[in-house]
Amino acid sequence: MKPGVVRRAFVSCLMVLISTYLAGQVKPIMPSPANDAGDTTSIIIDHFGKLIEDKEGIEAIKWISQGLQLRVDSTFIYADSAVIFGENRVYAYGNVVIQQGDSLNVFTDTLYYFKDTDEAVLIGDVVLDQGSKQLWTRNLTYHLGERYGEYSLGGVMIDKDLQVSSRQGIYYADREEVVFKDSVVVLHPEFNLAADSMRYSGPLSTVFFTGPTNIYTPTAKIYCESGFYNLENETAEFNKNAQYAGDQKKATADTIRYASGAGEVLMLGNVNVVENDRHIDGTSLRYLEKTGETWIKGGPAKYTDSTRKINSPEIFYNEKTNQVSTIGRGEIRDGSMILESEHSTFDQATGIGTFSGDVIWRDTVRNVGIITDTMHMSQQTEYVLAYGQKRALFFTIVDADTLYIAADTLNMQNQVDSMDMADTVRLITAYHDVRLFKSDMQGLADSLVFNDADSLFSFFGDPVLWSDTTQFSADSITMSIRNNQINDIMLTQKAIIISELYGTYYDQIKGKEILARFDSNAIKDMWVTGNAESVYYTRDDQNAFIGVNKTICSKMYFTFLHGQIDVLKYFGENSSSMMPMGEAKHDTLRLEGFRWRAPTRPHSVKDLLE
Repeated sequence: MKPGVVRRAFVSCLMVLISTYLAGQVKPIMPSPANDAGDTTSIIIDHFGKLIEDKEGIEAIKWISQGLQLRVDSTFIYADSAVIFGENRVYAYGNVVIQQGDSLNVFTDTLYYFKDTDEAVLIGDVVLDQGSKQLWTRNLTYHLGERYGEYSLGGVMIDKDLQVSSRQGIYYADREEVVFKDSVVVLHPEFNLAADSMRYSGPLSTVFFTGPTNIYTPTAKIYCESGFYNLENETAEFNKNAQYAGDQKKATADTIRYASGAGEVLMLGNVNVVENDRHIDGTSLRYLEKTGETWIKGGPAKYTDSTRKINSPEIFYNEKTNQVSTIGRGEIRDGSMILESEHSTFDQATGIGTFSGDVIWRDTVRNVGIITDTMHMSQQTEYVLAYGQKRALFFTIVDADTLYIAADTLNMQNQVDSMDMADTVRLITAYHDVRLFKSDMQGLADSLVFNDADSLFSFFGDPVLWSDTTQFSADSITMSIRNNQINDIMLTQKAIIISELYGTYYDQIKGKEILARFDSNAIKDMWVTGNAESVYYTRDDQNAFIGVNKTICSKMYFTFLHGQIDVLKYFGENSSSMMPMGEAKHDTLRLEGFRWRAPTRPHSVKDLLE
């Protein structure tokens, strides 16, 4: 047989083998129609060791061995051997290298190049090397002109500490970017990752998450469906159903951003954090790992732990010191305590809090509360100090009615009960310009003390109380409450009770001490002891005034009916006189110490604060 016939038969067999192999690829490369006449791309042989050329067949065939260098436009191809079919197909084998520019090299065992599609199919141990990156795969279709390669039978990319593997991928050489698809796994000293798809930018040193992604760190697991991680500055953003779980903490948000260098976490949109007994909800959250500080914003933001529930436009929390602060109108619930304010700072470790701006504090168990500008509180001692430019206002429930007490300063604290050393009593002190208002009782004093144990109010500093048309005054006054009703009022030193009857007519009772006892908030009876004196107007059956009785004795006892004296008893020696109405000088019938102070009497809660 002639040598030319043998060569043509061998070439035909070789072409059948190539076609059969390419047909078996996941993505077969089929020759495209001939290029347009304007296509100037050529396969140029720059160097060869040995060349055999056959021009007798349908197309010319060149056999090159002992090393070669081909050039396709600006791309260089090196190999031990090659077969060039016509001017548009190359089969190269043995130490094949593709070189583009100074940075890109592709190494393989076998290469099939098709000029019509400008594609090179690389077979065997394929390594793409560019800068610090290497891509390893068993098959790669590389588009020379567009400078990108595709693999579909699995590949691994390594860039410094980063290793990424996937079943499919596209490497874009111009922008040094890789798109990974199907069973993506990332290994890195800071994290591991498993995803359906991912994109990596070499110049940006950034991994972009483009589908459902699970990220694993030494302390946490993160899930998201989009976002990025910058390997150089260790910043990350997780979007679309972002979730964090680790070390007894779970968090979800629309977006989670993390800056490792600064140790800062930022969560945006539908923030929800659960950690042990702590629960946080808001529209944004900022957390600093080093200091344990957390800022939460919302409409309102919500914070809950084992003892507290906090709602506020902005909440600050320090997990290391247990300090909590609020900015904007917020509410704190701690057991039976409810506190509202514009600003608050509370240290759980010390139990000390400061609150300001229209503060409203309530104890729902004791039915007491305070309204003030500024409040300091110690949770451990239950100490409260209230003051401010506006007068502090204390309120409590008495006889299904609200009793209000206003003062420049209110102080509330627990003290050891002198009767039972194992128990404590709550004392409330109000001082400077104390004013009291209840629908059926009002009062004034310089200072006041309320003992929670026996429900006893003590008034000092020229105190005065009013009930209906009756005025009580003395050096000091105590008022006791039983079953949420006034039980009795004790007046001590310079005690005087005045009842306004008509015009200048006043019933008056005076003594060193006066004890008035009540029933259903009306005076039931009264004891007057020590230099007792009285001036009272007598009436007939038609309730018309008859005269004025003036009495002096050591002790008196009165009973009342419908607010009027019903029974009167004198004890010890007494001096008594009766003056007819026509002879009495009513405007001068005044006991020593008489002061009718009705013009200063509060008539509403507003009067307490002015």
